[in-house]
Amino acid sequence: MNNILRYILFFLLFVLLQVFIFERLPLGHFCYPCVYVLFILIFPFGYPTTSLLLWSFALGLMVDVGSGGVLGLHTSACLCMGLLRNSFLKLVSTKGDFEQWVRPDLGSLGYSRFGLFLFISLLVHHVVLFFLEGFRVEYIHFFLLRLSISLIVNMVLIMLLQAAFFNQRRSAIL
Repeated sequence: MNNILRYILFFLLFVLLQVFIFERLPLGHFCYPCVYVLFILIFPFGYPTTSLLLWSFALGLMVDVGSGGVLGLHTSACLCMGLLRNSFLKLVSTKGDFEQWVRPDLGSLGYSRFGLFLFISLLVHHVVLFFLEGFRVEYIHFFLLRLSISLIVNMVLIMLLQAAFFNQRRSAIL
């Protein structure tokens, strides 16, 4: 299958999963599952950063429109994460890693490096998303609690998805 068509299908899959399943889960205000960011995290190398930013913008905009919330929240968070993704990868990689990798996933990075990359990326995404959603200094403890719970839940969800479907040792889907 053509790579562009494959990315479009996965893009649509992640948007539909987020809008119709994860947005509708009654998990309370402190837990916000957002597995759609996995699309940005495992975007393959070899494409210019502008291409990643366009995909990030489209992904965030589609989730904003589909969720019926404030337009621009997910878009801003996805753009920040997409813009900083390569810098985060440089933090967790060693010299010569980029030439060997097709995309940054659990199979190429391993559990510890992918976990650190995932943590940093989700931290940036969640801080931007929750800050824009309604940050107030007097509610900093609620902000930090929501950030912590959402980080833990999303790290577990994304690691499980990576281990189950996107591991290079198995037949890779993306």
